[in-house]
Amino acid sequence: MSPSDSTPPVRQLRVGVIEDDPTLRLFLSKLIEGRGEQFTLIGAWGSAEEAVQPVLEEKPDVVVVDLELPGASGVEWIREISPHLLNTAFVVFTVHDEPDRVFAALRAGASGYLLKGASPAEVVDGIAQAAAGGAPLSPDIARLLIHSFKEPVHPERKEIPGLTPRESQILELLAQGMVPKEVGHQLHLSYETVRDYLKSVYSKLHVRSRTEAVIKYLQFNGE
Repeated sequence: MSPSDSTPPVRQLRVGVIEDDPTLRLFLSKLIEGRGEQFTLIGAWGSAEEAVQPVLEEKPDVVVVDLELPGASGVEWIREISPHLLNTAFVVFTVHDEPDRVFAALRAGASGYLLKGASPAEVVDGIAQAAAGGAPLSPDIARLLIHSFKEPVHPERKEIPGLTPRESQILELLAQGMVPKEVGHQLHLSYETVRDYLKSVYSKLHVRSRTEAVIKYLQFNGE
């Protein structure tokens, strides 16, 4: 027997897909099936609820999960399922690149985060990386994470009691001289959302304007 005859076959990675868009679900299914020497598709489902029982029974190596799903979201599904499947990697596949969504998915148990603009080769590589214990990230997501861990260029400020972390964050950016539209751009929030946060801040601080709120914030921080 030659050495090549005794080489054990490479184990196929068992992959599941949760994606409510029929076109994308078909694309991912065909992509995985087309790599038969590397992957085998255990199933593709249109909702988190449909996937629960088959995924728990099949225990795949990787599940590719969309975030926006009918019923339970992708983040909720990963949070509930991941503790029961310690050897399964969960890779988010989504259009959303907002920091809050990225961190929520990673905290829930996602191993990777790929944007839907990724090429087929990047998706295939991401699945393989996740199965091998890696953390596949789209370049934009990797940059976002790196930026989030950089040291702030301004001193750490104290949060005013009663304000939420997001309200304090908005107030801090206003204190740096930003206007609400710039704050929205910085935090990936709409102008209307920033305005709603400010209304809550005004009420909690008992002020009537952005200027009064900033002054109160600076005074609290001893400036």
